[in-house]
Amino acid sequence: MVAFAAFMLALPVATQAQSDKSDTKARRTIYLKDSIDLKPSPELQKSLDALAAAVQALAIRVATDPQLRVAAIQVASGFVVVAQQAIMENSAVIQEALKTAAERIATTQANESREPKKSP
Repeated sequence: MVAFAAFMLALPVATQAQSDKSDTKARRTIYLKDSIDLKPSPELQKSLDALAAAVQALAIRVATDPQLRVAAIQVASGFVVVAQQAIMENSAVIQEALKTAAERIATTQANESREPKKSP
């Protein structure tokens, strides 16, 4: 049950990460040598298929069982509360990290604009 709630919470984050990656990829050139083609072993593929089937069965069960749905919502709510507390407790550190990142980005952009552009 906890795994399902964590999965449901991670889904929007994964979607956001994918859109961020697509924005990044649009701005830079990717060379053919930069990619790796990984093929899972038959045992790993079998395990992944079994995991996918189990997650799908759990999702169907949660969707059809009102008690499980309520429990999943309660667990997810608990995760949200814990995440909010962690953010509040670490807000100063997070703000400092964001400030540092913004300064580094500004410095990098300033350095790039100062460098003479090389013609091919």
